[in-house]
Amino acid sequence: MKKTFILLLLKWLGMFWLAKKITTKRPRILCYHGISVDDEHLFSPGVFMRSSTFARRMTLVAKWGYQPVSLDELYRQQQTGQYLNDTLVITIDDGWAAIEQGILPSLRKHNFKATLYLCTYFVENQRPVFNLAVCYLFWKHRTPFILTENSSLTPYTAETQLDIENLLSLSVKLGASYEQAILQELADCFGEDLSQWQQNGKLMFLAPEKVTALAAEGLSIELHTHRHRFCKINLANTESELIHNKQYIAKLTGKQARHFCFPSGRYRPEQVKLLADMEIKTATTTENSLVNIKKELLTLPRLVDNDNISELEFEAELTGLMTLLRLGTSFLKPDNTLNQ
Repeated sequence: MKKTFILLLLKWLGMFWLAKKITTKRPRILCYHGISVDDEHLFSPGVFMRSSTFARRMTLVAKWGYQPVSLDELYRQQQTGQYLNDTLVITIDDGWAAIEQGILPSLRKHNFKATLYLCTYFVENQRPVFNLAVCYLFWKHRTPFILTENSSLTPYTAETQLDIENLLSLSVKLGASYEQAILQELADCFGEDLSQWQQNGKLMFLAPEKVTALAAEGLSIELHTHRHRFCKINLANTESELIHNKQYIAKLTGKQARHFCFPSGRYRPEQVKLLADMEIKTATTTENSLVNIKKELLTLPRLVDNDNISELEFEAELTGLMTLLRLGTSFLKPDNTLNQ
């Protein structure tokens, strides 16, 4: 309540408008993930947002006078040595299926450009994302997984019931080929219909033909690794992840992806060098800030939005007020270094 009151007061005093003016040459890169089909926004609001929330966000973007551009345009501006006023980029991570119904209509309504950072493994393998689906089912039903007599797991454990930690640990030992069978048993135990998930896109990724269609419509499809792995793998596997990701995107879209998003925002210095060697133009993190002309293009910050953020807080981020507060910058006198 105290934060809300302070932000309301600052908005009433015109500080949102002043912050936008001070930071006019500092691009905003907005970060989104998936759209909630059912109650996923309650399970993981950092990943899944209600479509109504996203629609209101885009209305605010338009209200504040932004017209989102592509990452290619952001790169072009940086190469000239100065960003244009009010540059904004919309990015969507991962490739969740429900973005087609929950995000694309709002982008079309406002004629906004956007970029999808795509993990291609989950597009190739059309089934619910295993680890997240397991966590969701245990979160929703809050009861142990009771193994039946004919369970596919019986040969591998003496336990008759498993909690989430034991199940995930066992699944790692058995490997990815067991994941769908395990998930089906878990869903049956909890009375969930996975075929319905397949139909409505719950915890699913876009089908290959959907990616192709969205790319043809104008959605930029860029790199996010093949299996959402990066920071903890060695350099050879890092390169393999990127090459596989790049090749599959080219297969679906007919275009070469040149922009990248670090999975979970984490990376090592030698991995950034690899991106440069592979001629990646830009890479984004989850550092919560506005872009500065001096900022390295391969570690760009973003404003990470989620369903728990109020519209007032979103406006404070969008206008640059929160970045200025984090920097400890005076509102009353523009600091020229911010616009460099």
